[in-house]
Amino acid sequence: MLVVTGSATAQSDVGDVYCGTGVETGITIVFGAIAGLGLPATGFYVCRAGLSYMRAGGNPEKKNNAKERLVMSGLGFGIIVLALISPELIDNIGSQMGFDFSSCVQPF
Repeated sequence: MLVVTGSATAQSDVGDVYCGTGVETGITIVFGAIAGLGLPATGFYVCRAGLSYMRAGGNPEKKNNAKERLVMSGLGFGIIVLALISPELIDNIGSQMGFDFSSCVQPF
């Protein structure tokens, strides 16, 4: 049995195989949808929860319900922001570890 060892042709960046394919287009569409639809929807729900809190008056049940909605809206905003910045964070960590991601798989 003969085993050939030597330097294999390695990719220069992780994700180069996706350049010019549907994956690159899909990443752009998904992150565009998150930014384009998620952020305004979160703003709408935060405003709606704030208005219901202001309208609650002295009713503690309505206040607690409005606070819960406000916290959930804030949590949704945090998830959307984390989804938008996580590719950059992962790229920075990867570059510290010695590998880079291709520009095709980075949404922004």
